[in-house]
Amino acid sequence: MRVVFASHGSLGDLVPFLEIGKALAARGHTATVATHPAHRASVAAAGLGFAPMRPDRPDDPAFHARFMHPRRGPAFAYTRYLGPAVAASDADLSAAVAGADVLVSVTLALAAPIVAARTGVPWLSAAFQPAMLYSALDPPRLAMLPLVRGWPQYNARVLAYAEKGVEAWAAPLRAYRAAAGLGDYPAHPAFRGQHSPDGVLALYSPLFGPVPADAPRGTVQTGQVLQTGSPPLDPRIADFLADGEPPVVFTLGSASAHVARRFFEDSARAARRLGVRALLLAGGAGAGRDLPSDPALMVAGSAPYQAVFPHAAAVVHQGGIGTIALAMAAGVPMVAVPFSHDQPDNAARAARAGVARVVPRWRYRLSAAPILRQVLDDGGMRATSARLAPLIAAENGAERAADAIIAAAR
Repeated sequence: MRVVFASHGSLGDLVPFLEIGKALAARGHTATVATHPAHRASVAAAGLGFAPMRPDRPDDPAFHARFMHPRRGPAFAYTRYLGPAVAASDADLSAAVAGADVLVSVTLALAAPIVAARTGVPWLSAAFQPAMLYSALDPPRLAMLPLVRGWPQYNARVLAYAEKGVEAWAAPLRAYRAAAGLGDYPAHPAFRGQHSPDGVLALYSPLFGPVPADAPRGTVQTGQVLQTGSPPLDPRIADFLADGEPPVVFTLGSASAHVARRFFEDSARAARRLGVRALLLAGGAGAGRDLPSDPALMVAGSAPYQAVFPHAAAVVHQGGIGTIALAMAAGVPMVAVPFSHDQPDNAARAARAGVARVVPRWRYRLSAAPILRQVLDDGGMRATSARLAPLIAAENGAERAADAIIAAAR
């Protein structure tokens, strides 16, 4: 069996597919990931096939600032980045799925519904986080949906109004489908129209919320798809982790690090104020490089979270669902500082689970030290984190997702 995964976005939009692809490969199946070239090395490292899918992702600060804007980021992604390139995405993904038995896509792979409609290839969509189900019963906390907070009937109306309010996002995609003779989307492609009528894989832990009753028909919750493997740690990082009390780890993932502003400087100041050791994983955009030397503080570009988090006293991060899940699997309490897109909803769910405190980005500079102190001193949060760790680690989401994909091909 040959499976094609279609993904656009950051590394967090790729890792679950890499893990499921590895699970399928271990069973003798072939997995190919269609994504932009920046992820070629990550796909190759997982031992999977790579297929380029435009548009490429520019590696410049202006692009990332617009993509990660807390309110206007989604509009930019659809109307200025992905939407205008849908014909190129369609051509690339169509070539990738030739001879495939199943297509699996995530939210920003806008060509997937089009390719599935044209080719008839069995298609499953994936939700990496609960917000992407756009439920009125379990409403998402997103910057673009500030009023979705009330009774289910009210939430449903607000979601419907929101779809109408961003109809301009969908217009070029609807026109492209119509010109291809494929008919219209069943719903707005940024909302429920992103999902397949053949089935939806909810690739996240029930600890973030069960699948709500108003989820798309055929939604299957697999449990969390955790990043695995034991890549070697930079010896300098390994030595720092071993040389003293467990540090607080500060990180912004692969996307938010490009718009860090003073996050790492504020984090270093908070760590010094509290007298705790700190490991700052500042990414490759140069953030934190001007921090003064301090034996209790280390700045590094990146490190595998699954190798670092078990050694941490706490993790302060941007609220990516994969980052939260790995911190939970390590049994480590968190402070979440959400930046954009799904991060506010993910952070709220971690707080609801009792393993995190949430600080708005605009308040982080003043609140970092006192909130971190509360988390470090909160025995109840540490106990909850320790209790949930084996639960999320045992969910085996990649294997369960592989089962569902194999079933879809039959």
